[in-house]
Amino acid sequence: MIIKVIAEASTELERKTVGWGVSFLIGDDLLFDTFSNENFLRENLVRSGIDVRQLKYIVISHDHWDHTGGLWYILKENPAVRVFICKGFSAEFKEKLSRFKVDVVEVEKPMEIKRGIFTSGEIMGTYNNTPLPEQALVIKGDRLTVITGCAHPGIVTMLRRIRETFPQRIGLILGGFHLYDKSDAEIHKIIKEIIALDVERVAPCHCTGERAIDMFQREFGYRFIKIRTGTELEV
Repeated sequence: MIIKVIAEASTELERKTVGWGVSFLIGDDLLFDTFSNENFLRENLVRSGIDVRQLKYIVISHDHWDHTGGLWYILKENPAVRVFICKGFSAEFKEKLSRFKVDVVEVEKPMEIKRGIFTSGEIMGTYNNTPLPEQALVIKGDRLTVITGCAHPGIVTMLRRIRETFPQRIGLILGGFHLYDKSDAEIHKIIKEIIALDVERVAPCHCTGERAIDMFQREFGYRFIKIRTGTELEV
């Protein structure tokens, strides 16, 4: 299965020019998160040869602007798509979503979205001292591939929860790990915990932060994957 990075921004320069956030295409019909900048997302989908009407599933990791910005234009173009959100998403987000009359699945527990692809289920985190539910995407194969939006509950916490449901080895973790505001000591501790979980490869991006990404690269060496818009991975 091919994962394509449709849109990704990790630096302050990118934030000022193209936007902020992530969006990953899994196969040819599942989109995980929708970036912040609708136009940038649309341009990159077109560049990738993707007609939004071919999408069957959209999974939103959490209801922050940098992961939902492109959602609304897709729903206008493709009302047949099924959208997976956490049950604990805000009432404001759900109300806006309801205007599009699309099929919405409110996720609490791990569940299969399509064959071999699952949501982790709702995992509670916090943001600015406010509860924030988030879900990750889990692809089952010889190894697990875990895709995160921002990992507000903590990347290690999310991986441990996922391992409770899916006991296979984690072959790859991809996405935002939300470490940009952590100290070197905190980042180093988290890296060691991820190594202790026997994670094979890492592909941190977005809110992981440039400093933390560099630390992952030094620690994982050839098992580190550099992520940017347009990157394709086979899992």
